[in-house]
Amino acid sequence: MEVIVKEGARQDLASLEEGLRDRVLDEIEKLEKNATPDNSTFVEVGDMELFRLKLQEEDRNSKLTHRVFYQIKDNKVYIRGIFHRHKGYGTETREELEERI
Repeated sequence: MEVIVKEGARQDLASLEEGLRDRVLDEIEKLEKNATPDNSTFVEVGDMELFRLKLQEEDRNSKLTHRVFYQIKDNKVYIRGIFHRHKGYGTETREELEERI
């Protein structure tokens, strides 16, 4: 399945430090082969139907504690946003994602 990183998500990636960005990109690339891995959850954000990919290492102090929000549409995966877990569940995230779609 083709993975397309939309502009808002590109900006999110650009804001991450390089090593962390590379790790997030590695996980996003895996969606090409399996768009709904075990660490993804279907979520409704407002009127939007999205998936939330939970990126977290076993070490809770790891810097990789992010959520990737994406849509599956027309056999493509559209990456809509990448947020730190503290931001990945709130109203602010919903509003930002709604603006991006």
